[in-house]
Amino acid sequence: MREGMVVRTADGERLGTVVRAGEDTFVIEKGLLLPRDFTARYEDVAEVRGSEVRLRRTRDEMIPGPWLKKREHEEVVSLGTFGAPQELVVELAHEEPHPRTVVREVGQLRIHKVVRTEVRHFSIPVRREELVVERLPVTDEAHARSLEGTPVPGGAAPFEEVSFVIPLREERVEFTKSTQVWQEVRVSKAAQEELRTVRTTVRRETAEVEERGEVLHEGPVDGLHS
Repeated sequence: MREGMVVRTADGERLGTVVRAGEDTFVIEKGLLLPRDFTARYEDVAEVRGSEVRLRRTRDEMIPGPWLKKREHEEVVSLGTFGAPQELVVELAHEEPHPRTVVREVGQLRIHKVVRTEVRHFSIPVRREELVVERLPVTDEAHARSLEGTPVPGGAAPFEEVSFVIPLREERVEFTKSTQVWQEVRVSKAAQEELRTVRTTVRRETAEVEERGEVLHEGPVDGLHS
């Protein structure tokens, strides 16, 4: 049992709505202009279906409860002199939604540069010196050149122990590096418009009229429930 549930009697008459639920009993309020309440026990409930409660008792069998204390906005209204045309206008308000758009951050794009090292392979021809040692027989021509005073490398004389150092050279590859731009990352932001269906809840006031005593009126009372 919860507040706001519609309560009907055993013969299907709408008795009111639940306004307070206790341990053993619950209070049913009916009426807007002249509200009154009834007290029912949980054992009086015959069936609960959705948001409706059906009792085992009829309206005449219900236990009248104490009048609910007046709400702060309730007041006694005088309709004028007896016998004169009288009219009471009760304004019923409703909420009207006015949608608008607000800017909210929904995400971020973060870009940062990362330096990675990779290996590049090059095929470059290089030169190197190699020493070729030949042993040749001495001919008369070579002997004649030696007699003519051809210098011996290092100035060594015959029968003098000496060592000759002949350097051998080769080409090696060295790198100089320059910075080049190989790619650009361009990020642009554009606003896209889309049609989005949204919904909200609004409140509407309705009038619930309760007849007490001999009240004459034209048309059904339910016609006021709109």
